[in-house]
Amino acid sequence: MIKITNEQIERVSLILGNIPNGTEKALSNIISRGNATTKTEVVKQITSVYAITQKSLRAETTINMRTRKEESGIVGTVTFSGYKLPLYRFNVSPTMPVKTKDYVPVKTETGWRMYRKSAPVKAAVKKSNTQTLFQDAFVATMMNGHTGIFERKGRHKITEHMGLSTAQMARNSVVLEQVEQVVQETVNKRIEHEITRILNGYV
Repeated sequence: MIKITNEQIERVSLILGNIPNGTEKALSNIISRGNATTKTEVVKQITSVYAITQKSLRAETTINMRTRKEESGIVGTVTFSGYKLPLYRFNVSPTMPVKTKDYVPVKTETGWRMYRKSAPVKAAVKKSNTQTLFQDAFVATMMNGHTGIFERKGRHKITEHMGLSTAQMARNSVVLEQVEQVVQETVNKRIEHEITRILNGYV
């Protein structure tokens, strides 16, 4: 969450009040910069804590900013749309389907068949964590081209292992604290920048 306090708004209005639309332009630019910084910083901080690339994160998530007027000032909040990211997007080994020399019986529609067993999978969601062994899971590429970590239990259908959603990762205390600190510093600096810029442009 970012915030422009009433005191900051009053200061902008006091200095730019005599300039046509000066206050409105300044606040609009400040909010826009704060929103842009938030989107960039959220991705940066998440990928510094979690074992996922910025490309993978952006591919699975839409980040939006909303601002609203409160008694204490203007407040901006970030929202995320998207589901849990596939565990395959994080730190996994192997990263491609690998078969072992062993065979396992698998019941199909036409009866039991012997298939080569897939290599077990190791995965970690956070960079600071060691990989966890998923003994019965395997890496596979589906007919639609999607590669993921899957597991079949008994006669049940194959299910994909999922990691965390962007919203869950963004709520991490380390991520949240760093994002809010950087964004608020940017907003505070931008207030002074906009005041100077508009004054110079007007003069």
